[in-house]
Amino acid sequence: MPESIGSYWELVKPLFSTIDYGNSPAEFAASITAAPRPCVLLFAAHMCLAETHNGGFLQLFWNTTGMLVPEGAEGFRGMGMPKTATLLEPAALPLGTPYPRDRDQRWDALLVASSRKSRDLKQIFKKAENFYLGFVEATATLGFDALDKRFWETARTENGGFQDAATRYAQSVHLVQ
Repeated sequence: MPESIGSYWELVKPLFSTIDYGNSPAEFAASITAAPRPCVLLFAAHMCLAETHNGGFLQLFWNTTGMLVPEGAEGFRGMGMPKTATLLEPAALPLGTPYPRDRDQRWDALLVASSRKSRDLKQIFKKAENFYLGFVEATATLGFDALDKRFWETARTENGGFQDAATRYAQSVHLVQ
């Protein structure tokens, strides 16, 4: 690790080659054992924010990145962003407890949480241009759009904004490693 940390990215970037969040929950768990926990939390918070900026909470939960949500919330808290964490956690609540790390289980949980009847879901997916857009329509009842905007704004402003808070956190955890 570098002598001093200029940006949180210096701790996060190397983790892209070691943290496996694209396969099974067991492979993810095994991949994070060698990394310091604060770095894993920083990585997860970064990825949760990046995914929601790219496509909102639905995209986060729908994609493999959704596996990182519990660590992402813990990471936001660790870097002094509890309001951001408390927006991520309620967004994930419809998926159930314990939080489903498996992508297929998250998909099922999203559809169940939508409260739509099976026949309505079949019609939605039949008419949808593609599978993801079917999910967009099927889960519109969950209200992610309004939460997305609040999450982005909070992450932009809380504790100086994500980049500053993440860098201060990275600098503090780097000093104690």
